[in-house]
Parts: sequence; structure tokens; C-alpha cells
Amino acid sequence: MQSHNQARANAARRRQAETGETYAAALAAIRLDRANETDDAAQAANPPVDRGPDYFHDEPVPEVLTELVRYHSNRIAKYLHYAMDEGRWRSDFAEWQAMTLYKLTDAAAHLHLMIGTITAYLRDEGVGRYFLRRYLQVNEDHQVEAYITPRVEEHLAGLNGQPAPEHSLVWHSVGSDIASRSGWSHPERHEALEAALHALYGNYPEDGEAFDHLPPALRERVLALMPLLKDQEHCGAAD
Repeated sequence: MQSHNQARANAARRRQAETGETYAAALAAIRLDRANETDDAAQAANPPVDRGPDYFHDEPVPEVLTELVRYHSNRIAKYLHYAMDEGRWRSDFAEWQAMTLYKLTDAAAHLHLMIGTITAYLRDEGVGRYFLRRYLQVNEDHQVEAYITPRVEEHLAGLNGQPAPEHSLVWHSVGSDIASRSGWSHPERHEALEAALHALYGNYPEDGEAFDHLPPALRERVLALMPLLKDQEHCGAAD
């Protein structure tokens, strides 16, 4: 069964071939047509049913979304590491102000891009506005729309294998590489970060099943890291 993203992309390509307009313009027109159809249906007292959690319970999580989260989480962790390093070990307060905020705003940019791209993906899959507001913990639709920037649309197009919008810069390429686990994406780093985070924050051995959901190779890596982190904790406590 075609996803809403793919069906909309195919419709945009057909419109592009018929009208000669850019893919981005065709896609925008398709979305506008869909919005108008939704309004017409509501006026006819037959409003469409927004898709909520029950619709997706039996669906596997799309791999492109998990790879998206891994990619941006890795970048965010890197910038947070830099910010912590600046704040902990530097003695020049003037330099600290600039460098720490540079790194934190870089991390925030990745966080907002990741949130916006997931939101746009769910929107295209038919997730209703009520649920998007709830998931983003906001009250108004315009607060949801604020996440869906042109950069997000560019990133999503790359992630879904759709043509780059006109005047596309880097994020379409990054999205494409995330989907193919190549280029800008570095899965081996993502896996190392995932193992370290499990080892640091996992509730083990208090919860003996804490890592049972992990693939065997990752679980072994996590368990191998835990003694090293615990030794560091003990050293810190002794100091």
C-alpha cells in the first residue's frame, strides 16, 4: 500500500509533467488541493477522520525516521559535548560566552529540524492536527506550523527520495544520505553513541531485562561499556 507521502509525490510529478512547473510548486498545489477538499468535506457535514494512534499501532516504525533521530541525536550530542567542554575546562569568560552559545544554538537547530521533519512526515501520513498539537505539547495549530520550515520540507524531500525543491541547499542531500545510511550519515558513530547512552542511563542491573530489547551485538557492547563507566563513577565519588 502506498504511503501518503509517496502518493502525494507521484501526484506532484504528474502535475509537474502536465504543467511544466517546478516540483516544489506542484507539490504545494497538491497540498492546497487536499486542504480545499478537506474544507469541502467539512462543509458537506462529512468531515474526514484524522488518523490517531490506533491507526498506526500495527505499523512498523519507518526506518527513515529512526535513522533521522539517530543522525540528529549524534550531532546534538557532539555540540553538547563541545558546550560542556567549553564550560568546564576553559578559563576565559568572554570566550566561554561566545563558544558555549554557538554550540548550544547549533544543537538547538538540529533539534528543531528533527522535530519539524518528523512532524511534517506525520502530517503527510494523515496524523490529525489534534494529535500533532498533543505530541508537540502546544495549544495552537500555528505553533505546530512554526516547526515546518522550508528547510524541513527540503530535508523531508531528501529523506523520502523526492526531488530537491528549487534553491535547495544542503538539507535535501543530508536527508537522502540519512535514508541511505551513507555520505553525511555515519551509522557506526550513531551505534557507538547509542551503546554509550544505554550504558550510562540504562537501569541495569536493577532491571535485569533493561537491555533485552536490544540486538545481541548492541547488548554485548553496552554490557562491556558499563564496568568502565561505573569505575569512573566510583573514582569521581572518591575524589
